[in-house]
Amino acid sequence: MKKFDIALVCTALAVLVMAFFLYPSKKINFRRTTLVFSQWLTDDMEREFLDKIIEEFEKSRPGVSIVLENKSYGNLEKDCAGYLDIVRNDRSDRKENKKNTHKFPDIVTVDPLWFDDSEKRILFADQNGGETREGTTRNEVYTIPLYSYFNTLFYNIKILEDAGFDRPPSTRGEFTEVCRKLKEENIYGLSVSGNFFTDVFPWIWSESGSRTLQTISGEKDKFSFTEKNVIGSMDFLDKLNRQNMLGRPPFIKDDNEKINNFVAGKTAMITASSKLIKKLETQYKGTRFGITNIPYPENYSGRPVFNMSSVHAAVLSSSSHRDKAFEFLEFLCAANAALATAAGAIPEDSSSSVFDNTSADSQPYGGGQNSRRFEAIHVKAQSMLESAESLDDWKLFSACASLASIASEEIDSMFRYKRGVADTVEAIKKRYDSVIK
Repeated sequence: MKKFDIALVCTALAVLVMAFFLYPSKKINFRRTTLVFSQWLTDDMEREFLDKIIEEFEKSRPGVSIVLENKSYGNLEKDCAGYLDIVRNDRSDRKENKKNTHKFPDIVTVDPLWFDDSEKRILFADQNGGETREGTTRNEVYTIPLYSYFNTLFYNIKILEDAGFDRPPSTRGEFTEVCRKLKEENIYGLSVSGNFFTDVFPWIWSESGSRTLQTISGEKDKFSFTEKNVIGSMDFLDKLNRQNMLGRPPFIKDDNEKINNFVAGKTAMITASSKLIKKLETQYKGTRFGITNIPYPENYSGRPVFNMSSVHAAVLSSSSHRDKAFEFLEFLCAANAALATAAGAIPEDSSSSVFDNTSADSQPYGGGQNSRRFEAIHVKAQSMLESAESLDDWKLFSACASLASIASEEIDSMFRYKRGVADTVEAIKKRYDSVIK
């Protein structure tokens, strides 16, 4: 061997020896499993909070590292749709233990309404491994809920006061009266976005009372658009639109546009997720807003009903480290109360308040800026939840993603072209029935 080659080998060995002495063993543990967690949780809570949870997990699993991939809700939705397309194309020759050659993340946060059940079976790994868990009737569980928000009516306090109203409307008759008065001031009463489950579905469910899905649909896991409460609620929104009381365009595609109209005072009320409370408090401090139940029909005598929107997590079927990924998922689920407190949300097991008034210092992993700062609105939210019933969208229907897409398209046509409610309902039913058969 040439002297020059020997010198290079000696230098390389010296560098390796120095690395073992200068760096902690954790940093050069080549057997360590690295999991990529792609999520939008940092939109709901401080990054430092999530870092502390991951640090606790890594302490309990010395052989595992978690890499956070921060995404927005919309970007991660697009990414997951792309993953689904790739997995579909590869499925024919894909083996169970094939490595993740496409560099997908191992774990993702998802809105369970993004995909129908058949798509979840392709994209996500079965949490139960095909076994039935105690107390459940389904063998397949692909996404796990972490925490939830409820959908409610937000109103601009100053706009209503200036129009002569000392409280928000509680019935649909009162709501129409408020909208009619505001129209004289060139202010729209309500803005509606193209998100069916956030903007239209709450009005439908506010009329249903404590009736179960089975009673409403007559068939398990199937939503019926021919029920009286569905037609009545859509007819109510249709009349608002025909009288030019809905913001324009009448079915805004972008949730942010709806929120901006509300903040700017162009519209007095919107239906939105309780997640918006935190955004209005932190980003729009000059906005005086309140929250209340979705207005119900005059003859309604049941308890208020909220539909919930949940944040779920799932292990991708393409993950090369499923066992470790499942362990991390279980750890996140065990921390659901702490996650919910940090996000201003409701924990999956509902064991703690939606807005915990406990001091930040006593919260698991610390509270930081997530400590409750606006007592009145949080107390109001807690009171509303305690006096109401709640239903989680993802538990209600088969083909939720298809239902949301179909209903949004057809309702948009109803608003935009002033097509009749009966024709709209029939169009939705026909398309939805063809999907679930």
